[in-house]
Amino acid sequence: MSSTISVIICTRNRFDDFRSTLASLMQQKRLPDELVVVDSSNTQALEEYLKLVNLPVAVKYIHSKPGLMLQRNVGVRNCEGDLLFFFDDDCELDVNYLARMDAVFMRDKTGEIGAVGGRLENLFGDQLMTLRFRLERAIFGLLRFIFGLDDYGSGRFRLSGMATFPHHLMKGRFIDCLSGGLMAFRREVFQKVEFDENLLGYGLMEDWSISKSTLDAGYRIYYEPSASLVHKESPKNRLNYFRWAEMTVTNYDYLFRKNWSRDWCRWPFYHWALLGLIVVNLHNMDALRGTFNGIKKLRRG
Repeated sequence: MSSTISVIICTRNRFDDFRSTLASLMQQKRLPDELVVVDSSNTQALEEYLKLVNLPVAVKYIHSKPGLMLQRNVGVRNCEGDLLFFFDDDCELDVNYLARMDAVFMRDKTGEIGAVGGRLENLFGDQLMTLRFRLERAIFGLLRFIFGLDDYGSGRFRLSGMATFPHHLMKGRFIDCLSGGLMAFRREVFQKVEFDENLLGYGLMEDWSISKSTLDAGYRIYYEPSASLVHKESPKNRLNYFRWAEMTVTNYDYLFRKNWSRDWCRWPFYHWALLGLIVVNLHNMDALRGTFNGIKKLRRG
């Protein structure tokens, strides 16, 4: 017996980006059974659009207060599917994405897999591969490697609590950490966990948080590279360098203390990672100021 699929998309003031993502979703060879849109926009444009457009799937529109974690929890509470898929509002899916993710759950007869993650195709966004970019990537990539801050790896958490993502790998495997806009869950997982609303606003590192909660609830997480998408990274509602760097420090500290602080052997790696955040932002004054401001917030408790 096949599972029913609910797709949950949380959005805010990105009408054109959402329409593009919706068009991509409607091209899926395995269409979802339900689309839940949790919108915190300042206008009603999206609500009016969804009333007028004729879609081949059931649509549920909910207007919510802003906050990605809050909106995702609202989506979970208002969907009907056996499998819950979460996408950003600025992505383009491979036509087989839903079908291939669904197949992983179907093969898992014991139900040990609570979540499945897909593969991000454009690892560097729309960045042009210029000589300067390649040099900076090499230099700062080495620094990030030294301090354990590089994102791409086996998909496991480091001793510092920093996450790695396996998007460069083309073979499926069990992992520790999902990537935020490419994740699907069994509904039953949310009987035990929820998105952490202490991660305010954009909720940087929210994927780390929900992944750790899923693992702690006794489930495994699988990476399925044949299910891929392109993240178009809309320029709307993006954090500036200062806020991004500040939030990186404060959210990392919050998640470390929540999940790993009881393991004394991890603390040296935590402090090494914090030092690394200073070093890798030396080339950007706004990011450096944001990093120090985040550290000041930690010192003030």
